[in-house]
Amino acid sequence: MLEANNENDAAGMLTSDCKIHVQESKKLLELEKSRNSQMYIEFDDLCYSVQTEKKILHNVTGHFEPRKVTVIIGPSGAGKTTLLKIISVKRLIDVKGTITINGVEQNKGTFRKQVCYVPQQFDLLPFLTTRETLYIAARMKLNVNQNEQAINLVVNDIVKNLGLSYCLNTLANKLSGGERKRLSIGIEMITKPSVLLLDEPTSGLDSVASNQLINMLHNMARANCTVVCVIHQPSSQMISLFDNIMVLDRGKCMYCGPKSEILNTYSIAGFTCPSFYNIAEFVLEVITEQRGGDLKNLYKICHDEYEKIRSHSKHNENELDSLTDFKQKREIDDISIPINSVVLKKSIWQQQRILFLRALICMRRDTKVIFEQCAWKIKIVSIFILQILTQLRLAAHIIIGLLLGIIFYNFGNNAENVGSNIACLFFFLLFLFFASAMPAVQIFPTEAAVFLREHLNNWYSLRAYYSVKVLTDLPIQIFCVSPFLFISYYMTGQPMEYDRFLQTWGICLLITIIGQTVGILTGAAFGTEIGIFLIPATSIPLLLFSGFFLKLNEMSVYLQPLSFVSFFRYAFEGIMQAIYLDRPNLLCSEIYCYLRSPNKILSMMSMPAVSFHIILIILCLPLKLFASFKAFGLSNHCKFRPFCDPIINVLIFS
Repeated sequence: MLEANNENDAAGMLTSDCKIHVQESKKLLELEKSRNSQMYIEFDDLCYSVQTEKKILHNVTGHFEPRKVTVIIGPSGAGKTTLLKIISVKRLIDVKGTITINGVEQNKGTFRKQVCYVPQQFDLLPFLTTRETLYIAARMKLNVNQNEQAINLVVNDIVKNLGLSYCLNTLANKLSGGERKRLSIGIEMITKPSVLLLDEPTSGLDSVASNQLINMLHNMARANCTVVCVIHQPSSQMISLFDNIMVLDRGKCMYCGPKSEILNTYSIAGFTCPSFYNIAEFVLEVITEQRGGDLKNLYKICHDEYEKIRSHSKHNENELDSLTDFKQKREIDDISIPINSVVLKKSIWQQQRILFLRALICMRRDTKVIFEQCAWKIKIVSIFILQILTQLRLAAHIIIGLLLGIIFYNFGNNAENVGSNIACLFFFLLFLFFASAMPAVQIFPTEAAVFLREHLNNWYSLRAYYSVKVLTDLPIQIFCVSPFLFISYYMTGQPMEYDRFLQTWGICLLITIIGQTVGILTGAAFGTEIGIFLIPATSIPLLLFSGFFLKLNEMSVYLQPLSFVSFFRYAFEGIMQAIYLDRPNLLCSEIYCYLRSPNKILSMMSMPAVSFHIILIILCLPLKLFASFKAFGLSNHCKFRPFCDPIINVLIFS
């Protein structure tokens, strides 16, 4: 059903090119070409070790030239992917050596905004079609002032070149491996980046599609792009399409330079390639010791020859002039993005609008698409199960609300049950926080790969993503909090006054959003398993300073400042003020009730210490603080380094 009209839709989309004149198309392409900055990347003595035990890279020296396509070959475990991650600033820890861009030492923050890295496993949002994925990427990355026709022109060009016209309306989770690979590359090719690093882009593609892709990369390289590909075992025809070759073996560089010189270099070391033999296969056989010979001597000769190659492969005078201008630009403003950067900075509002559009599409299909091609019996059972799962959260809130109403029935207006009623109010906050935080631990890790790739490739800011994430989940939060509070508030006999109920509802909603935020960030930084343990472990100390278990004026002087960082304290005081502040005396069936006066109740709890409006502002501050991610303070010595490395990159560059 999803793909029934693929051919017609594809034809309709592709014929939309006719709406744009040829001159306008050429102007757009020339504009994109002129915007690209030439990036001559050199790296010297790069070393990388895993926890000082295993050395992945050993003094790797080489260069990647603009306007040329460089292929990196080598056996599995040679360090090819690691080298790409280091060059693309995806890996920062335990890296030694120098990287220069156009003769200037690499500024990681600036260079990261100029480079696009396409990994082997490219995560896509499953509920977006091919057309929507490319269109939203184009909206994110291209100039916001460009019209729909210009954006469609870029998308259509990529669709035709990558052969994706027949699957435009296919969801990403239904694409084949080769289609997903081509789509992932097409996403990063939208803006014609200055540096494009691809890790095994031809895996999963047939020979025709592979050659078509390499030809497209060749055209990108000629438009001032520095293109680097990691390919395991390229065919002879594919090798002929590359300009430079870099060979890695067990973390050592066994050659880096023009493709035409590699056989001469190897022949000097005593390795002669047979006639009409695949160069890549010959090189791999040599470095894996299938042909015998002295590899140490080969390494020394390759190192000496590289110094000659690098000295002769410097740019011509025109290129040197352009690089000098770029160097001067970098020296003047070392942290700014060059003027000719393709990805133009969008405002937070523009980023939020596009992200919100994407989130609505995914939410609409999340509960619909899974069953469209199922048998009707399986469909009925699946829908029944899905409805149970989607309504479980709401059902839990309603059940707990009823349970609280039964246990604390009509305690709110009874002076004899003040202590129990205060415990009930505190339980409101306790339940809402953990009921929101614990499920949210699993929300972000499922989208972490997509988010980190898009954020580190300069699609949008962390603030825009976080705000849209909270906004799209806000209706669910309201839908769960409202029935819970209404049921428990009414049954426990709290004052049925409009303003008091709204104040209590506001406090409960804020603590729910804080719980969701804590859950998302904990899951993002430490993963699901550790996050489920950390949330109660870190929240319980904050509960101790909430003012419920220990009154604020009874705390030691040196412990009282800790209460100011506990959002539970402000939420608890806010809900206490909403219920008891400026309220008539409570009912009492006894002759004398000491806590009949609400003022005495608040005084006993050392309240009010802060006005209600200030409490609302303070409860909004953690949202701002958590949204920056910098509140985490993750160090380079994080014990969970394999998971924390990408998050540390976000902290450094956000």
